[in-house]
Amino acid sequence: MKNHYHFTPQDLHQIRGLGLSRENVEKHLAMYSRGPHYLHLDRPCTVGDGIHIATPLQRKNLIQYFESEADQCKILKFIPASGAASRMFADWFAAAQKGSFGSATLDRSFFVDLNKMPFISILQKDRSAKQNIRQKSVGAVLDHILSPNGLHFGWLPKALIPFHAYRNGEVRTAFEEHLIEAIGFAAGTGGLCRLHFTVSSEHVRDVKAMMKRLLPLYEKRRQMRFKVDLSVQSPSTNILAADEKNLPFRDENGRLVFRPGGHGALIQNLQNLEADLIFIKNIDNIVPEVLQKKILPYKKMLGGLALQLQKSVFEMLRRLEKKRLGGDELEAITEFCCKELGRNFSKDYLKLSPQGKRQELLWHLDRPMRICGMVRNEGEPGGAPFWVREEDGSKTLQIVESAHVNQRHPSQKNIWSKASYFNPVDMVCCTKNYRGKKFNLMDYVNRNAYLIIAKTEKGRRLKAQELPGLWNGGMAYWNTVFVELPLIVFNPVKTVYDLLRPQHRGVTRFK
Repeated sequence: MKNHYHFTPQDLHQIRGLGLSRENVEKHLAMYSRGPHYLHLDRPCTVGDGIHIATPLQRKNLIQYFESEADQCKILKFIPASGAASRMFADWFAAAQKGSFGSATLDRSFFVDLNKMPFISILQKDRSAKQNIRQKSVGAVLDHILSPNGLHFGWLPKALIPFHAYRNGEVRTAFEEHLIEAIGFAAGTGGLCRLHFTVSSEHVRDVKAMMKRLLPLYEKRRQMRFKVDLSVQSPSTNILAADEKNLPFRDENGRLVFRPGGHGALIQNLQNLEADLIFIKNIDNIVPEVLQKKILPYKKMLGGLALQLQKSVFEMLRRLEKKRLGGDELEAITEFCCKELGRNFSKDYLKLSPQGKRQELLWHLDRPMRICGMVRNEGEPGGAPFWVREEDGSKTLQIVESAHVNQRHPSQKNIWSKASYFNPVDMVCCTKNYRGKKFNLMDYVNRNAYLIIAKTEKGRRLKAQELPGLWNGGMAYWNTVFVELPLIVFNPVKTVYDLLRPQHRGVTRFK
């Protein structure tokens, strides 16, 4: 029986102000009542069973193919960069409140680490900050770093946090490093390099100010033109929070509490992009320029594979559309779908008529495609590649988060624990069909792959809901190819101390 909740006129005004309807919000609440929807893991992806490994020769050929074809494509780099860097500085916020890290040893260690941070030179340019560092005043130094009275790092997005210091005294933010990396693979005809960052609405002004100041400098230095666009996560993707009884959660003033729908909300931002190839990479997974050169060949390899597979798929679709194909041709296309794209066919497929097989192949091939780099799992938290059993019995290649798995089910927990690969979010997307029209990406979302998460709001417990993740359920029904990449491509900055890792200081010698 459908529940109808009592919403006041003020509630309805608030709901409409976000671009939502009463029906939208009632669906949010119905999902809380329904509870989490777990995916059914069949097996983890392994080499030869969902994971492709390119030989050195194949890698070389794919790179050459990308370099020969890239000029004919509109390439864009898409960087989800929404949100503040507050979690990055969580330990420092806690110490700032107490005025220390809890012991003299930890306080000394903080100042030792601080002198290695990429932003130490910026701090020391401020007379009062420099004096506080000299006097070893933990609270005052942290206040200067985190608060609006100083650098305000606790509020800024990661895009604007200084990530790397160079020997010539230059200090670059994550935003700047992504510009430099993009030059290596996203510069199209005429030397135009396209990037798109998603940012929170409260950070748009600051990011635009940085762009206005820095883009002309980098264009002059690199003899390159940049086209950098920004977009924000639509308020209409916010989701109503619920209390422990699955009723609308309200703040101390009685207003409904809505929370962002997670990075899955960015599927609409992705939909709005105009490009032939879209490279996706997280804002915090970026290294200094000297090490970017080691990573660049793998970006080109993924791009080359995307272009090569797309060309084959388009040729097959045109053949399937325009003429009757013999049994051998249909069998060859079927083998391509299984071997190259990991597609599964129903048990009754072999019994179908040639026309029935043709329709089935069209259905399998005519959809968005993503080429996803995967690295060996060394214990990092995050998603992993699996074969997932769908409700109709078919199996699909998916990037699965731990929250999508019923950990109370012994066999599912066991399958999850055997994952040998990890998703670094390093992928190339093809979002146009063989006629050059954009797919409607919302048609390929697994809407059941939402997450329900326990949160607190000023000491009160609530339930929050996230949309199917951008590269999880948001791309569930794309054609998916997983390719092994070396660990050098994955260098995230989740906490401020990650900036002290050798690769972020530009001193790692990768093999």
